[in-house]
Amino acid sequence: MSRLLKRLEVKRKHDSEDEPTAWNNRDIVPLPPSRRTWGSWSFVGFWLLTGFNISGWTTASSLLGIGLNVWQAMISVIVGQIVVGIAVVGNGFVGAEWHVGFPVYNRFVWGMYGSFFPLLMRILLSIVWYGVQLVFGGMSTKVVIGAIWPSFYTLKNTLPENAGIETNDLIGIIIFAALSVPLILVPPENLRKPFLVGSIIITIATTAIFIWAIAKEGGGGPLLSRPSTFVGVTAPNSSAKLGWAMAYGISSTIGSTSAGILNQSDYTRFATCPRAQILSQLIVVPVSTIIIALYGVIVTSCAADFYPEEGLLWAPYDLLEAIQMHDGPGARAACFFAGCAFVLSQFGINIPGNALSGGIDIAGLLPQYIDIRRGAYITAAIGIAICPWKLLTGTSVFLTVLSSFSVFIGPLTGTMISDYLLVRRKKLRLSHLYMPNAASIYYFTHGLNIRAVVSWACGVWPLMPGFISSVSPAPLGVSEGWSHLYDLAWPLGFCISAFVHAVLSWAFPPVGLGDVDETDVFGTFSAETERSDVDSESTKEIIHVQTLLL
Repeated sequence: MSRLLKRLEVKRKHDSEDEPTAWNNRDIVPLPPSRRTWGSWSFVGFWLLTGFNISGWTTASSLLGIGLNVWQAMISVIVGQIVVGIAVVGNGFVGAEWHVGFPVYNRFVWGMYGSFFPLLMRILLSIVWYGVQLVFGGMSTKVVIGAIWPSFYTLKNTLPENAGIETNDLIGIIIFAALSVPLILVPPENLRKPFLVGSIIITIATTAIFIWAIAKEGGGGPLLSRPSTFVGVTAPNSSAKLGWAMAYGISSTIGSTSAGILNQSDYTRFATCPRAQILSQLIVVPVSTIIIALYGVIVTSCAADFYPEEGLLWAPYDLLEAIQMHDGPGARAACFFAGCAFVLSQFGINIPGNALSGGIDIAGLLPQYIDIRRGAYITAAIGIAICPWKLLTGTSVFLTVLSSFSVFIGPLTGTMISDYLLVRRKKLRLSHLYMPNAASIYYFTHGLNIRAVVSWACGVWPLMPGFISSVSPAPLGVSEGWSHLYDLAWPLGFCISAFVHAVLSWAFPPVGLGDVDETDVFGTFSAETERSDVDSESTKEIIHVQTLLL
């Protein structure tokens, strides 16, 4: 057994690297300058590719289901995405300045052993969202195949009804999953050029669909003037109800990106310098999602007039299929290229956003035996093994729980940002983040920081009555006040936990505040990249973002 375990250990790629241990390997250690290749445009490409996708397309459309009209939904998206942009940058400072990812980030927040709690939570999200996005990618692959062979749409279903999926859909998912396998082999530091190319392609494709719909309809379509006729939901009948509906829309918009906000340091650790992630993400994160959300709701509105017998075509793959069915053979070529663009965008969101993120986080659990690549394949394998298409069919309590997970993620993110920006004032002692014993200043009480536990719990408990009521199959009689607190899930939980953590850390200061290593222990900083604790320009930007967050 010992020989087998030795063979399973992560191998060093260079002689200069240390041997992997139970707390460290080459993917967990602070990244050296040679692996930090993401400049500002790399983050622009990353967020355009992950923003211009099927989930982003339906962002505003989903809010029509709570009674908002198109413009109210768009205002909710705009406000929510501005908050997302600020939170992404705020939670990305640790990665950009100290070049460590989410698993190591939480060691100084939660303690060496306490860090496993947020790590397991993020791994669960990576696995499930990998599976969900895999389904969306498979549906887009089906469109591409159907554009070449239209008979694929009417392929005989040979699966039983309880499978929850038809044969042609499953074939599309399997093909998309198979094409994803070699892409996982690409290290994150080598993804910057594919990001830029992919972002250009999907931006052109979605803009072309938007222009085509507007030109063909001669306007924005019927959803702009009479959404309740099509959606079947009554608009709020008072200003108070409208205000709470929009507040829920803002919170749900933030919540849909909350998993990406949480582990932002997994990406920013590849930044060439601390400033590379700031302005690019502050602008591109909200703008990309706002644009694609507007595209999605307007095109859906126009399609309601084009193909009234098809119902509302929220998803772009359903729209492209309807175009092929109703507009004849001439539309097949256009649908083929549009389908390819959406397949590419699903690769862009699923590989780095779920597979590689899951890989980094699983590597944080067992760094001696798992690196990013192995962890990414584990994420992918479990993601398809859970049969994710069943989560997207019918009324699934599990999917409702998943969509409401911001109840737990908002307080977690607030605790993390508060600890780094307000408590530690961006000073870390990197060497102590890899010492699993009492000699580390981040060991706290038996490896657990009680302050973080209390802070997170304080942010979660006010939201729990509304959360339990929302996922319960039968009404629980929760008062309107508790429901309104739940409507503010992410921002309220974030603010409470951030405040409580700052107060507790002021009242009971952790040991070692302000400590930094006297030497560059891991060879993380070069002559060209100054240490973050002496980077005056970065300091000014951090103080500005702190002010915005507060």
